[in-house]
Amino acid sequence: MCDNMQVLICGDRNWARVDVIRAYVETLLRDTIIIEGNARGADKIAGAVAKELGMRVRVFPAEWDRYGKGAGPIRNKQMLDEKPDLVVAFHDDIEHSIGTKNCITQAKKMGIPFEVRTSMEYDESQYLADERVGLKEG
Repeated sequence: MCDNMQVLICGDRNWARVDVIRAYVETLLRDTIIIEGNARGADKIAGAVAKELGMRVRVFPAEWDRYGKGAGPIRNKQMLDEKPDLVVAFHDDIEHSIGTKNCITQAKKMGIPFEVRTSMEYDESQYLADERVGLKEG
């Protein structure tokens, strides 16, 4: 049993917005354990940011050679079997996702809380924050 909070971070393989993931990871306590699937994009960004911040990162690479197309869902299940406290997916088009959507679907079936974060939501929140402190002209 792990006493530290565990957050599974997954997302779009084409995700390039380091700032969005950094902003989220920076809100977590430093003893939070990040679980990620070693896929390019959101997964690797989350792992790199967490390591930069001195957080523990658990990496679960998919075994494509061993399992073929089933490797992604198998890896997702392995990560979810670690019983994360929360799954956070970074994706701008979750309805057309395959891997990230699978992870969210499995989390839902297992009763693990999840949230999907988009770059648009982040940009809007930054705009509103800037507007509140007078950085945006209206």
